[in-house]
Amino acid sequence: MEPEAYDELHQLEVSHWWYAGMRAITNRLIENVWSEKDGWHILDAGCGTGGNLQELGRYGTTIGFDYSPLALKYTQQKYPDKAARASVEALPYPNDTFDLVTSFDVICVHEVGDDRQAIREFARVTRKNGYVLIRVPALPVLRGPHDIVVHGIRRYTAGELRCKLTEAGLEVMRITYANSILLPLVFVSRQMQNLAVKLGAKPASDVGQSSRLPSSILQEILTWEARWIGSGHGFPAGVSLFGLARKSV
Repeated sequence: MEPEAYDELHQLEVSHWWYAGMRAITNRLIENVWSEKDGWHILDAGCGTGGNLQELGRYGTTIGFDYSPLALKYTQQKYPDKAARASVEALPYPNDTFDLVTSFDVICVHEVGDDRQAIREFARVTRKNGYVLIRVPALPVLRGPHDIVVHGIRRYTAGELRCKLTEAGLEVMRITYANSILLPLVFVSRQMQNLAVKLGAKPASDVGQSSRLPSSILQEILTWEARWIGSGHGFPAGVSLFGLARKSV
């Protein structure tokens, strides 16, 4: 990501409606396969500025890594013993180490040369009967200036993500789109943003400060989506895409 995107992530990931909504969906997916008696060993692959390490800690012990020194600077300020520098294509951990490996909007960026290799690495370090949970940007038609700012070069379909998880030897448990109710608005917004960039505007991130009332409404929409997904349902399209898979062998 561009340096300003990491600064923005550090400032907003705890309170911003989008991050809060994504965490709610993540929690629902994990809770469907987690037992309270379990104390998982969890890896957040590409942990960014560390916002998910505390949230994931409700399910066990957490560590993370990121390739960006700037991201790690922020993470190590909060969690000095929980973050290291590494690439998702070559994890510095032994086989069969973790009960859960998560990766949120990481394998989509141009710094990752081979997303299939990254998923194979996630599978390698996951224990038998452990899980891999991936979130990626969805639908190539939604590509816009935000992707440029965060260095995103891939947007996925459900079929593509399912195929890549399966190729890594993982058993797919759930594939669902998310941030689906807002999809029409996001599509129109991205087309307008793309036009503005063609006319000379500087690409900018979609994530930014917003006033309390709109933020509350938007977060409630994603909270409802989290309940829907947590009850076993899914969405046929959306701005984001989640894949939950189990390592069965």
